[in-house]
Amino acid sequence: MGMFTTREPRRFRGVHIYTSERKDKLDKIVEQAKREEQLERGESTDYRPDIESYRGKFTQNSSRLSRFTDPDRRRLHPGVAIAIIVVLFIVWHWILTGNWRF
Repeated sequence: MGMFTTREPRRFRGVHIYTSERKDKLDKIVEQAKREEQLERGESTDYRPDIESYRGKFTQNSSRLSRFTDPDRRRLHPGVAIAIIVVLFIVWHWILTGNWRF
């Protein structure tokens, strides 16, 4: 009964087509050797593979993005907010009573 059986989907194969494992291993060995050489010379290494070293790199280089991530920046000045509330109250009063006088 081939008509009523459902085929099982193909399993995912996470093999990268355009990578060379040999080249990746050689690159890691060269990088490790350079780091060890810097340590022998007494130079400081800024190698930090954790993700925290990359956090905020894109927003700090763009003035537009840094504007929105600044926690001290106020979105609306309090005086403007109060003025908007007063105007809305006056309009609400006018809609209910039909005149501008209080």
